[in-house]
Amino acid sequence: MHIAILDDDPAMREQAHQALADPWRQQNLSLKISTFSQVSEFTAAAMRDTFDLAILDWELPDGSGLNVLRWLRSYLDTPPPIIMLTVRTGEQDVVAALASGADDFVNKPFRPRELAARAMVAMRRGKNGGRERDAENNLTLGNIRFDTQRQCIYRDDHPVKLTYQEYRLAFLLFTHIGKPLARSYLYDYVWGRDERFSSRTLDVHIYRLRQKLGLTPDHGWRVNAIYGYGYRLQEALESEA
Repeated sequence: MHIAILDDDPAMREQAHQALADPWRQQNLSLKISTFSQVSEFTAAAMRDTFDLAILDWELPDGSGLNVLRWLRSYLDTPPPIIMLTVRTGEQDVVAALASGADDFVNKPFRPRELAARAMVAMRRGKNGGRERDAENNLTLGNIRFDTQRQCIYRDDHPVKLTYQEYRLAFLLFTHIGKPLARSYLYDYVWGRDERFSSRTLDVHIYRLRQKLGLTPDHGWRVNAIYGYGYRLQEALESEA
């Protein structure tokens, strides 16, 4: 998970960072939090990285959080869930934020556990589309089925032999269908933040998944390389088959 916090108040950034980091740390889950104090820093990062959630202050020294929200919705094909964090409490402001595409609205000073809970709900809601889970916690997408407990994959009900890294990469792609994923985001999830590999490492793993899982238009899938950014898995159109 990768969360971005845009707020010009250092104390508020630290409080938000702590509020979000604690629940993940207690559950031994991996979480990366990037903080920004200026709109220009945030937008530059959003153009090269993938965020699972963006938390935006309304009043910023070089712009408005509301305008950043609108920019995310217009610039990115699949923007992350967005929470507005602000001292504004007027009904008109709440309506303006929600109408512009905000997923939630949290007032300052915020309660840490409430912010963390709202963040989890927003991210969960953003990842629910197009997936089916059965009672045994299997994840099925088209002809691909994930057994998330055993960490194995079935293609057309036949088991596919994958390495640990290949499974994690496939899981990330399939749980973000249609969403562009930055190389840095893929590296962090599959290999961990402390490991660094050449660009070729990721390309080779993508190639292997194409072969093993049939991620080609004739099998209903398409993996696109996005120049200077990363990869995106999409369902192929019937005309492409």
